[in-house]
Amino acid sequence: MMISPSVTKAASAPEPATSAPEPARQHNRSLLLGLLPFIGVILFAVSAAQIVTGGRPADWQHQLALAAVVYLIGWSALGAGISHIFFGKAISRSIGFARSPYELEVGFANLGFGVAALMTGSFQKEYWLAIIVANSIFVVGCGAGHIKQIIMDRNFAINNTAILFLNFVVPAFLVFTYLAWA
Repeated sequence: MMISPSVTKAASAPEPATSAPEPARQHNRSLLLGLLPFIGVILFAVSAAQIVTGGRPADWQHQLALAAVVYLIGWSALGAGISHIFFGKAISRSIGFARSPYELEVGFANLGFGVAALMTGSFQKEYWLAIIVANSIFVVGCGAGHIKQIIMDRNFAINNTAILFLNFVVPAFLVFTYLAWA
């Protein structure tokens, strides 16, 4: 630890020179992995921009609803699934949670929603609604857990707070988009 000449530190052991970079590297990795669920938001924004600026075809609502389900559920859930299944320890740390065996279960639930949502283009609109409702119940429930952690444990970790966008805004948008199209 670096101490200025005018400051003295009482009876503390010197810190090893290699201890600082490792936690910083782990923190950065956790944050990057925590962004995987947001890949769907990014892909949807690009797709929506193309739909809206590409002359707004007659079926723009249909295309927007399909893109919303495929990207906001499909790709976001795949990202979350990969994060929780393969990088659970780092994800738990970035959320401010202790490592739990439920991490794997949450990962597979996300993976299932992701795969099901990617299949929406092959099915009728009723299938889309089923995916939207089931995924919305799951992520709103997760969001309620994150809010509980914020209130009860003062857990303001980046991936305990930033994920609230995916937990609440995205399901509301998906329902609105579906109703606007159907």
